[in-house]
Formats: sequence, C-alpha cells, structure tokens
Amino acid sequence: MPYSLANLLPPFIALLLTYGLCMLLYKTHLADYFNDVGGGKKLHKKAVPASGGIAIVLGIFGASAWFYPEFLMAEKWLFLGLIGIFILGLIDDLKPLGWLPKLITQLVLIGFVVVVADVRLETVLFEDRFLLMPNALSVILSIAIITFGTNAFNFIDGSDGLAALVALTAILGMLFFQIPFFNPFLFVVVAAVFGFRMLNKKPAKIFMGDSGSLFLGLLCSVLLIKFIEADLSTTNYWLETYSQRLPVAIALFWFPLFDTLRVFSLRLRARKSLFERDKLHSYSLLLRLGYQPAFIALVVFLATLIQVLGAVYLVPVTGIYLYFVIQMMLWFGFHFYLRLLVKQFKEEK
Repeated sequence: MPYSLANLLPPFIALLLTYGLCMLLYKTHLADYFNDVGGGKKLHKKAVPASGGIAIVLGIFGASAWFYPEFLMAEKWLFLGLIGIFILGLIDDLKPLGWLPKLITQLVLIGFVVVVADVRLETVLFEDRFLLMPNALSVILSIAIITFGTNAFNFIDGSDGLAALVALTAILGMLFFQIPFFNPFLFVVVAAVFGFRMLNKKPAKIFMGDSGSLFLGLLCSVLLIKFIEADLSTTNYWLETYSQRLPVAIALFWFPLFDTLRVFSLRLRARKSLFERDKLHSYSLLLRLGYQPAFIALVVFLATLIQVLGAVYLVPVTGIYLYFVIQMMLWFGFHFYLRLLVKQFKEEK
C-alpha cells in the first residue's frame, strides 16, 4: 500500500465509522435512550439524542485498534483513564448524576491518568526563568489543571457545533506547532470529531453528550500538557522560543477557559453554586440575543486565530508577560461587550 494512502486510510475509516454510528444512533429507536429533552434552562426546544460521544469514541478506537494497536498498548493507562471518563459521562447521559459524585469520580480518574500514565506539568519556561516543580506540587497542580480543562470543555457543549470546532482547532493547532504525541492517532481523532460535527451543525441531529464532551475535554487537556512539556528539541519553524508554547496552548484553548472563569465569577458574585445550570455562558447569551450557532463558532475561531498569531508574532516583541496582559484585556473586552449587548437587549424590550 502506498505510504500516502496508508496515512489517509485510518482517518477516513474513523470518519465513516463515526458518521455511520451517528446516523444509527439518531435515526433508530436507540435515540430514545439518550434523548435530551429541551425547554427549561436548556437552549434547544426539541428532544435531541445526546449519544454522539459513543460514535466519536467508537470511531476513534475502532480505527486505532485496527491500524495502531501497538500505540494503544503503549499508552494503555492513558486510554484506560479516557475510557473511564467516557463511561462516567455515558452514565450521566442515561441518568443524570449529582455534581459532587461526578466531580469525585473525575478526580479519581484524572488522578489515575496523572500518576499512573505520568501525564504531568513538571516544568514551565518563562522569558528568563525555568520553573521545575517538586513532584507533589506537579501532581496536585496537574490534577487541578486537567480537571478544570475537562469541565471547561464540557461547559461549552451547548451551541450546535461549537465544542467540536474548539476540539478540532486545538488539536490541529497542536499538530501544526508539533506536539510530541503519535500524530497519526490525532488525525484519527480529528476525522472522528469532524464526522460527528457533520450532523451536529444547526439544526443539530445529535449532541455530543457528557460522554463525548468529557472524553474530548480530558484528551485535549492531556494533549495541552504534553504540548507545553515538549522536549526542548521539539521545535517548530513558527516559534522563535520554547517559551511560546505556553501562550500558544492557552490561545488554542482560550474559549473554554474564558467562558468557565467568566461564568464562575458571575455565579460567585450572585452567591450561586458553581455547578448550577444556568444561561450565563457566553454562547447562551449570544443565542438568546439572536445570533446563529455558525456565527458564534466563527467568532470563537477568529478570536482563537488572533490570539495564536499574537503568541507567534507578539511574544518575541513584547515578551510573554506583556502578551498575557494584552490577552487578558481582550478577554475582559469580550466580557464587557457581552454585558453591553445584554443591557441593550433589555432596554429594547
């Protein structure tokens, strides 16, 4: 088999498998088991099956088990943790769990990934200093970061096609800037997520569900740590310094981070539970103001591109600290713009 065809076949199989399973899960009686009833505090009005995560995971592992079994065995502890978080999400899709048992189980699974699979943020390189953390601090901080990233991704899964686009952008961005991970597997992931997104665009025929969003959230969080932790010999022509990896990683995953921090601050200010379902998310406000999911996804993508370009071209000029200040100003600007839109909307009513 030609080399180029051998590289293209696994992603193609993953795409077809995921798309076919999505069709099966939303067109048959299987949809009844996973229907996410609309109304109330949810943004959709009609029942939509939240079983897309099943198709994504089976598409990824079906193609990978066929073409890359050695890689799956080499990273068996990581994938065992990913399967565990997928099962947790699947149970929550079938019968919603309370936030506390769900969070405790996440911490156990993520702790397993950090300790047993040895996925840890050990070092951070800034402009003029190299921070090497003690093992205990590295473990605790890594668990906290991955838990936050996993749930942040889960929180943005509320607008058609948005979560899938964020995952695609983050993974393709890390591939472009060279992540020290088995790239053929990541192309399989990209193909599977794209196969799902074909049916997740408005009007969405199928949702990712917690099974898919927690799985992809954990995977993206792990990949971001591996991207930041890349060996100094893993370079890219687009990056002038190794210290640019941290701002690039934050830029690629900015929207889940921004939206979660924003919602948490609003809930704390209102003295509400951090995990209470509401319509304070950025995409929720934009949808209620009449913006279409495709437009929201485009805005998030363009804002991601702007911040990535800033990390590539501004950091060497301004330095990493000033760049983070500029980035925070952009985030605050977006936050206050949303407040202005809501205020104008209330005045017009």
